[in-house]
Amino acid sequence: MVVVENVLAPANAKPMVGHRILPISVQVTILFNAAPIVLARTSSVNSQATVKDISVNLDNVSEIPSNTNNTYDIGTSKNGIWKKALIGLLITVAAGAVAVPLALKFATTTPSIATTITTETTTTLTSLTTLTTTTSTASTSTSVTTSTSVTTSTSTTSTTATTATTTLMPGSIAFWSLDNNGLDLYNNYNGNPVGSPTYTTSFLGYGAAINLVRSSSQYISITSRQLLMNSSSFTIEAWIYPISFTGLDYGIFGQCQATTTNLCLHFMARNNQLYCAFYFNDIQGVTTLTMNVWTHVACVYNAATLTQQVWLNGVLDGSRTGSSLYQGSSGATTIGATFNPGSAAGFNGYMDQVSYIARAKNDTEILNDATLYVYYSFDSGSLIDGGPNGINGTASGTITIITGRVNQAIQFSSGAYVSYTYAPFYFLGINNNPFRSWCVHVLVMSSTGNINAQLWNGGTVGASGPILPLNSWTHIGYTYSSTNGIRLYINGAQVATTGAISFAASGSPMYIIFGNDDGRTSYCTPNYGGSFNGALDEFYLYRRELTASQVLALANP
Repeated sequence: MVVVENVLAPANAKPMVGHRILPISVQVTILFNAAPIVLARTSSVNSQATVKDISVNLDNVSEIPSNTNNTYDIGTSKNGIWKKALIGLLITVAAGAVAVPLALKFATTTPSIATTITTETTTTLTSLTTLTTTTSTASTSTSVTTSTSVTTSTSTTSTTATTATTTLMPGSIAFWSLDNNGLDLYNNYNGNPVGSPTYTTSFLGYGAAINLVRSSSQYISITSRQLLMNSSSFTIEAWIYPISFTGLDYGIFGQCQATTTNLCLHFMARNNQLYCAFYFNDIQGVTTLTMNVWTHVACVYNAATLTQQVWLNGVLDGSRTGSSLYQGSSGATTIGATFNPGSAAGFNGYMDQVSYIARAKNDTEILNDATLYVYYSFDSGSLIDGGPNGINGTASGTITIITGRVNQAIQFSSGAYVSYTYAPFYFLGINNNPFRSWCVHVLVMSSTGNINAQLWNGGTVGASGPILPLNSWTHIGYTYSSTNGIRLYINGAQVATTGAISFAASGSPMYIIFGNDDGRTSYCTPNYGGSFNGALDEFYLYRRELTASQVLALANP
């Protein structure tokens, strides 16, 4: 789902063809495989409506159901850019994953995406800072600085769960990107590859994912420091791409002190279902894993309530109250294998973005880790992804920092734009090649000033909304699924829908652009032309269809 939030339209704005509130243009081929496309906040100040021009390829997106009927279709990707085969960490601007397999899988699935946009219109905007990006280096520098600012802001306003960064002791968090090594991002639990494993493209589209062959006894061994998990809560997450499971045990993450109850942790797939066990104090999922598809998995343990849970693609797949606390305090920690003394259960396939944190994440956190593609707050002009996948952006032209709907927003001058092309967006089927084929505007403003949400399935299909009010922030939500079609929301209220529709993508990935179609208007269908002069704030993109209540919550931050 793409959410464009807070678009500001000027009082003297004259709607014109080409003035897009939030167009999504696909360069190369549009891969909108039944999935919504963007969400963001834009604002217009001059005679043009503020718009973010986004190039998105949704061909390889798979659909995740909004219910919990244990039926899943996977396929998508944080850490810098959306991961290509996108599932564990979306990376377009900063992450990576298995590209080809995921792209193929996604091409055969029907994606479900939701988009919300908030636009704000103000006659006078206060310019706080002006950022002129002339090189990718300058852009990157700005993003990094802002990133730190965003993190600080989040910590200040977040709840206790978020402030875990201040309450957790050193060593209580770890992240293994598995980019050609077993190093921990926080340098606490660095691991060493065993059995000479190879690496493949990350599901984020950039970086790498480890390729483990069970018969070769390949895995990551962490012996640099003991991971103390005894009598404490924890959450273990990973993106996995299982290959040829035959019903045996396939290890994902383990720490085994002894084959005694509550002394041997093994998070794995058993009989092709998720299994998180403490040795005779275990929880097993009910859904059969799909082979050759990127899948987000998680094991959550709450020591206070003894609750054990396994999650598949952001949906609870199994839960129980354990008999007693996990007590393991020693033993080798492994990724891609679990060990009971004398036996081993290796993984067979790809793994990426493995993480550990010493607390039990809540439902919303797990769901976002699995389905939130990107989140851009644009605070202090930052183009850093605040979501789980780290897909950062690059600016071209002059972008000014102004007061936003939430903290700060970015305002575009004529011809300026922000692009996310560091790596392919394979979860959405987005490629970083900007010079191919044609583009499609997904969220646009018509010549009469109406906001339109649309898709292309051999012809333009869309839902037309009202003329946006001037001099006020407006939240726009755009969701899509094959069952409900396009649903357009204004300030949290549904204003238009197409009903059930479907569309097939071409199979070629694209990339995303905000604010301008990068001079490719002649390739766009339909052709709206023009660039966006306005402000954008709070952009979210999900790989699932949000409910009306979820859109309403985003509309009222």
